[in-house]
Amino acid sequence: MPKPIYLDNNTTTCPSPQAVAKMVPFLTERWGSPAAPHQMGQSLFPAIEDSLRGLYALVGAKEHDTILFTSSAAEGVNHAILSTYFDVTIPTGKNQFITSSIDEAPAMMAINRLEKLSCLGKMVPADHEGKITPQAIADALNPRTALISLSWANALTGVINPIQAIAALCQERGVRLHLEASHAIGKLHTDWDDVPAHFLTFNGDSFHAPSGTGALYIRGDVRCSPFILGGSDQGGLRAGSYSIAGLVALGQAAREALDARDLMCTEIARLRSKLENTLTASIPGSRAFFQDQERLPHTTAIAFPGILNEALLYLLNRKGVYASIGGGTHQQIGLILMGSGIDELTARSAISFSLSRETTEDEVDRAAEIIIDAVKKLRHVSNQWIVAKESQ
Repeated sequence: MPKPIYLDNNTTTCPSPQAVAKMVPFLTERWGSPAAPHQMGQSLFPAIEDSLRGLYALVGAKEHDTILFTSSAAEGVNHAILSTYFDVTIPTGKNQFITSSIDEAPAMMAINRLEKLSCLGKMVPADHEGKITPQAIADALNPRTALISLSWANALTGVINPIQAIAALCQERGVRLHLEASHAIGKLHTDWDDVPAHFLTFNGDSFHAPSGTGALYIRGDVRCSPFILGGSDQGGLRAGSYSIAGLVALGQAAREALDARDLMCTEIARLRSKLENTLTASIPGSRAFFQDQERLPHTTAIAFPGILNEALLYLLNRKGVYASIGGGTHQQIGLILMGSGIDELTARSAISFSLSRETTEDEVDRAAEIIIDAVKKLRHVSNQWIVAKESQ
């Protein structure tokens, strides 16, 4: 049986063998706690510091900035939003929190929870190009806005938001900005000085670290109350013993992601374009969205009108091609596309494909053949059903 073709790398990625190898000693031999005042704990500090250097390099953080090791981006998102409530809303009365209508579940749900504490949530719509514009943010802002929480790029369409302009607007208005960067980190060449966000979060398993790893970046001049209380761990900002093995693996994966960034922006972008071009040339009516927009180099959303994306996803799964239509912490791709003005029938026929640095040209070629065959079969079945219904 041929090896399955994994094109769902914005949901999770295969852990790097080097990252896994790095963590093993900390699960078997070096299992102490860094909080302990003896050699078993103290011997861990060099590995911790080395891993943090990898994370600082990945996001371009300065020495006076803080990076917390977390269990996930979702934890970091909740930390950034709730700390703003404690550090801004309570002392100043600023109680509006803004996210976008195409953002992911953690930000939406965290802001919705704050509405029970007399805060106001606001969702900014995407434009017809699939992005959140600075003008839309400006229209939503008011003197009581405390925080804007946005995804750097959409995980299903790949469209990158104009975060430099949005960050400049936040700086001008004195509003905190949080960016969820899981799908963009290690895949874009960005000067962090041009993106002066207050918080940045990401999942480690978005760039080949093990699941259960992530980080929260806190800009050096930002007050940030702890989300998890109970001790002085990580400078008192996140209580509880954390996985040294996970941190070491995350640091290794961060270095590899930085090394592979040029590959992602060139070769993987080429393979993404090849998949788009092959499918749209071979399947009548198919359409790749937002090709004229700035997108992540490894992500594409393609519609196959005439069939339901759930049926296509199921058939591709049976044939060993793994893709996504959203769900989990992501929104459904159909809702995202309809929010950008795409008609419902087209939007609900769309599938998202996300490659990784491990994706090969042979896999793209084989995936295209399987997708083309699956679409033809489903359209044939659909046409037969329509004919049968009309003849009744």
